[in-house]
Amino acid sequence: MDRSQDILLRGTLGGGQARAFVISSRNMVEEARRVHDTSPVCTAVLGRVISAAAIMGCQLKNDEDRLTLILDGKGPAGRVVATAARDATVKAMLENPQVALPVRADGKLDVGGAVGRDGMLTVVWDQGLKTPYTGKTPLVSGEVAEDLAMYYTTSEQTPSMVSLGVQVDPDGSVLSAGGVLVQVMPGCSESMIADLEMRAPVLADISRLMGEYGGEGLAEALFGELEWEILERMEPRWKCDCSRERIERALISLGAQELRTMIQEDHGAELTCHFCHASYRFDEKELRALLTEALAAP
Repeated sequence: MDRSQDILLRGTLGGGQARAFVISSRNMVEEARRVHDTSPVCTAVLGRVISAAAIMGCQLKNDEDRLTLILDGKGPAGRVVATAARDATVKAMLENPQVALPVRADGKLDVGGAVGRDGMLTVVWDQGLKTPYTGKTPLVSGEVAEDLAMYYTTSEQTPSMVSLGVQVDPDGSVLSAGGVLVQVMPGCSESMIADLEMRAPVLADISRLMGEYGGEGLAEALFGELEWEILERMEPRWKCDCSRERIERALISLGAQELRTMIQEDHGAELTCHFCHASYRFDEKELRALLTEALAAP
């Protein structure tokens, strides 16, 4: 497969003793960087969250289901939100995309400093039920991977090894991006756990490894000796699903009084999608039509 193409692999290790997900996401992270015009550290923040959301989203059962990942650590980058679907399409945003911070003492981008640590990681699984399932855990470091590992361990009682990374070029563009999630299954042998633990230090530099090997190559290098079996290959993509119809429904949901205010005071409305910055303009006539629908709603 073309290494320049983004890929998401879902597979098993040791005949089902563990499951593993590997994502190479350089193109979708670069698209997010372009859309939000992010600083280098915010590119790293957004890229890690996008990769994580794609991995989590591909575990949904139905095409209509959605997974939303929210990091709110009270850091200068503000709240970070990503939404993913079963087909590994992801949209994401962060409140302050131009935040710039000095690099850490080890020369790496200060993702934890940008996200902050005084807050929560929230995961919302919307699977068509009356009330979506929501899991929350306190942030550990703001570095995203450690926080996600803690979420899986405490909220879902699933011991997990998580690594996420983004390598940013001096010109600001994305050189490589991706991540790995490994989860042991009930009955996993001690020898398999030991083999996985031996590989954990290698994943500390995941962005460089992803750039060298690509997603499929890295998965083989890491797991080839552990009965690595690929169950599914997907192409993760950056995709915003906003539309004029969705914005109309959102306006109707505001209620008749809010629509009347827009008509009488503003004589129109303009709404911008926070995920892709698409702008939707509604004139007074169009708002009156939406008001009629709002009044007719039960």
